[in-house]
Amino acid sequence: MEQYVNHHSQDLNNSILTSSPSLISFMDKSENITWYSPLENENHKEYRNEFLDLDVEWKSAKSQLKDYWPAQGPRWDGIAMVQGKDSKKGLVLVEAKAHVKEMRSELKATDPQSIDLIKRTIRETKDVFGSGSSMHPWLNQYYQLSNRLAYLYILNEKMKIPTWLVLVNFVDDESHKPTSVNQWVEHYQEVFAELKMNLDSSTLLNRLVTIYIRPV
Repeated sequence: MEQYVNHHSQDLNNSILTSSPSLISFMDKSENITWYSPLENENHKEYRNEFLDLDVEWKSAKSQLKDYWPAQGPRWDGIAMVQGKDSKKGLVLVEAKAHVKEMRSELKATDPQSIDLIKRTIRETKDVFGSGSSMHPWLNQYYQLSNRLAYLYILNEKMKIPTWLVLVNFVDDESHKPTSVNQWVEHYQEVFAELKMNLDSSTLLNRLVTIYIRPV
């Protein structure tokens, strides 16, 4: 992600835009995706909830997050902003992976209040996506993806910030455990089958983007 954002951003932008008609439709045609993290001149800083400080209107809504998620929030592999046709700004959040096993995760919070808040919000998120599964895969198998989807829900539905979640999947990364496109696709078929997300139930699926790129 650091290499793409700092040295090949247009290639990254093109991969995202060609995979998301809804983002293209939202954007002013004279503008592009503008990256704020991870930037070299900021020591590749990765944002948590402070990404909301990037815009005055978002910052004023930041206090709403405490009603849906514990302090700080997840750490994002990439943050970008897009300019909409109606002068409204949009947000791009990135989660990047190099191997399918990195997708496996479980809730590890220990504070009872935090656990209750997380469970409540993920249950709402699960319902918004029309999931017929139990809470188990959302909390104990794919928790990291679940909390990213929760932010997609919170930002779009509760805070009214146009937001896209981009899942960046690195293909054939020889520095890690090489994963082919076929392996990624098979993996996502398994993930979405276990989460039982209903394609007809939520417009938020239009804000979920998956791209498959090779390391640079």
